[in-house]
Amino acid sequence: MTASLAVPFIHRGLGPMIRLTVAEGLSFDLTPQEARILSRAMAAVREGKSKVDEIYMSPIAADADFSAKVTPDGLLLETRQPPHAIAWDEVGTLAASLAALAPEESGSA
Repeated sequence: MTASLAVPFIHRGLGPMIRLTVAEGLSFDLTPQEARILSRAMAAVREGKSKVDEIYMSPIAADADFSAKVTPDGLLLETRQPPHAIAWDEVGTLAASLAALAPEESGSA
């Protein structure tokens, strides 16, 4: 079984990207902005700051949508059948990894 991880890479047409692998054969290629959004969403549900029951994203460069139900034990990624469970500690690790690879941009107008 492949451990979940996030790694940077360069997409031939889109430039800097982040590949989020959550299970063997299940990964999502995210732009830095998508990685920031997904990181914030995952952290918010993990910390109880968001009461949503699902996290959904259709990444521009991924073959599959990221669709996960929020459960008492973590996230249930429905992109794969059967669904893939991601425990809260792993959700936190993935959110932190994405945040480290795609830090918030400092706004300057």
